[in-house]
Amino acid sequence: MDPSRKAVMCRLLAYASPAPRTTRDVLGGNQSAVFQDMTELHKDGWGSAWIVSDSAADRVVKKERSALTGEGDHRLTQALSDRLSRAQLVHLRMATDGMTCQPANTHPFVRDGFAFAHNGSLSPASAMDGHIASDLLASLEGDTDSERYLAVIRTKIAEGHAPFDAVCQSVLELRPIFPDLSMNAIILTTTELIAVHASANANTPHDMFDASGLTELSLPQDHRTAYYLMRQRRYDDGTVVFASSGLDIVGWESLPAESVTRVDLDTHEITTRLLDLAPSSALLTHQLP
Repeated sequence: MDPSRKAVMCRLLAYASPAPRTTRDVLGGNQSAVFQDMTELHKDGWGSAWIVSDSAADRVVKKERSALTGEGDHRLTQALSDRLSRAQLVHLRMATDGMTCQPANTHPFVRDGFAFAHNGSLSPASAMDGHIASDLLASLEGDTDSERYLAVIRTKIAEGHAPFDAVCQSVLELRPIFPDLSMNAIILTTTELIAVHASANANTPHDMFDASGLTELSLPQDHRTAYYLMRQRRYDDGTVVFASSGLDIVGWESLPAESVTRVDLDTHEITTRLLDLAPSSALLTHQLP
């Protein structure tokens, strides 16, 4: 099938912490179980990526992925409840338009030492090809628009841009092509966690919810009203959590619309760039206690 027709709707969850913690500890209460329960709807695979080693010099990004549902999968439960790391992202996948559920199409994609997960559908995906270096385009392993989105970012990095700048430039470059679609994403490297919240005009996929067979009461929280809204929570110790809708959001705040936020894994400094102000985008920088 033409990759321009592929679409994926997903759930994103990620945190960065000064000390190794589990996702369950970071979320508190039963929210890690609530996140896994969303696999009843987002049932087309799951994946996680996390930092191994607390020493900055020795850090690597590891991944675990499954093209099968995460519902009842003990490996997903373990990733959410037992895995200790200073930073981790978790992705739940809901594929549409006949997209193949296979490892090559399962998020997060890990390339060049960093992980990438996307929530949205950038169609036609082929519209990104002219923004991708030829060698990277030829090396694509799957047929998702998300892997192409990552390849645009990798192209910017190969040109010498730092990951945060590469992400910002890529979103700005692609936004005119996909003005009404979701570019929400999470990127994890050995030095930073980056959250893209660029979905201001994206339409909620009500048809997918209707086709799921779930009752309104069974749909995850806020899916009808704020499906693409990305939120963050900041703790006094410097821990930062990013998540798409579906969790209990008491104490959380919305990420600015059309923005990219970076968390430094060593200093815990947070930098937010408001992309709708380009070319002189505003930078909001602060250090958590």
